[in-house]
Amino acid sequence: MKTHFIAMAGLRGYLPNYCEVFPSGQAALESLIDLHELETDWNRRAELTSDWFVDLDIHEHGNEYAEIVECNCPNPQEHSEHEINPDDFE
Repeated sequence: MKTHFIAMAGLRGYLPNYCEVFPSGQAALESLIDLHELETDWNRRAELTSDWFVDLDIHEHGNEYAEIVECNCPNPQEHSEHEINPDDFE
């Protein structure tokens, strides 16, 4: 199975509010930037881009953190509530 990337966001100590799988780190990054409207928040965007983790302001962004995790498990579908195209992950 090809390496895939899990984009997550939520509140500390709980299951993520948002959890989606992507075939590339860049696609996962773009999803979190769009979800939390970080297009013009250069500091948080840069931190997420470099560290794949960023602390968020719950009042401004609706979540306390966003992160990306690289994964090599055999079933990327397990990370998504939505149907994925398996061809994207081979």
